[in-house]
Amino acid sequence: MELRYFILRRLLLLIPTILGLSILLFILIEAIPKNTLAAPYINPHVGHVQQQITNALKILGLSYPPPIAYLFYLDRLFHGNLGLMSMAGYPNSVSAAIGLAFPNTIQLAIFASILSIAIAVPLGTYIGARPNSFADQAGRVFTLSGYAMPAFVTALFLQLLLGKGALTGDPFGYFPISGSFNPALIGYPPPAWFVGQYTLPTHLVIFDSLIHGDFPLFIDALKHIVLPVLTLTYGILAGILRFMRAGMVDASNQEYVKTARSKGVPEKFVIKRHIRKNAMIPTVTVMGLLVAGLLGGAVLTETVFQYPGIGYLTTQGVLDYQVWLVMGGALVFGLILVIANLIVDVVYAMTDPRIRY
Repeated sequence: MELRYFILRRLLLLIPTILGLSILLFILIEAIPKNTLAAPYINPHVGHVQQQITNALKILGLSYPPPIAYLFYLDRLFHGNLGLMSMAGYPNSVSAAIGLAFPNTIQLAIFASILSIAIAVPLGTYIGARPNSFADQAGRVFTLSGYAMPAFVTALFLQLLLGKGALTGDPFGYFPISGSFNPALIGYPPPAWFVGQYTLPTHLVIFDSLIHGDFPLFIDALKHIVLPVLTLTYGILAGILRFMRAGMVDASNQEYVKTARSKGVPEKFVIKRHIRKNAMIPTVTVMGLLVAGLLGGAVLTETVFQYPGIGYLTTQGVLDYQVWLVMGGALVFGLILVIANLIVDVVYAMTDPRIRY
């Protein structure tokens, strides 16, 4: 099968996959008490609360049988309407709140992915080319500890080790342990490009501070992102390094590698052109899935560091009984995982022309 037909087929498979995701979320919504679902649409100061609940359920389509209610739900999704919420410091629209928080999560994921891949590929190549050496044994310990240590434990450890004021309240460490910037750097009233704890136009303090020429805020925002990025990097780095090392060892035992060595091909050339190139094939798949799995770690990491991303926002929604916010966050996470799987399959097919499934 040609690559273009393979990509087309995978794109078409997105439709039933996304529909399946929406059905699962709708089933969860149906299991929640109707009064809870209607709560964000109620104004208790107006009175006639029961009538407001009835009207809200009718608008949401939840007063109809489940098949009809699901069509109402799909219609809202197609129009970008994820429901309403009521949390201090955020818009009433779930879509708007997620739109504010989402760039911060993507920022963490991108920085952590780049850092982990930049370290894992050369390091995995080095230790994989030297099986059972001291470097290989140290790499195994590192990867196993990375697998065993949950993200929130890593986050707490980094806060204690490198966090500013984490132990004594004095500026003992180097990096801030919460938030995305220091509010003390913002004057009063705050600049027009501040919207609560978010900034305009990108909603990313690092870039918006550069756009508006606030370099002290830029440096401060960079310091705030260091510990969350290191936390996410450690988990994904361990996974990629483990598979990269295994791929290197497996490729080293192949006949074409032995043939190249027997012909006197320099070892550096063998490792670079024969071993590492083929070791990357299974690593690419795992790499993509681990990068997508960053979102799960982002929820815990953002919560520990109170970093205002979608993970932290969704966690606050759980604590505040914001049902539509939680469902909206779950939908966004699900869509990202689905798209990440698509990208992984396409990159895998491009990396290894034998793969066409």
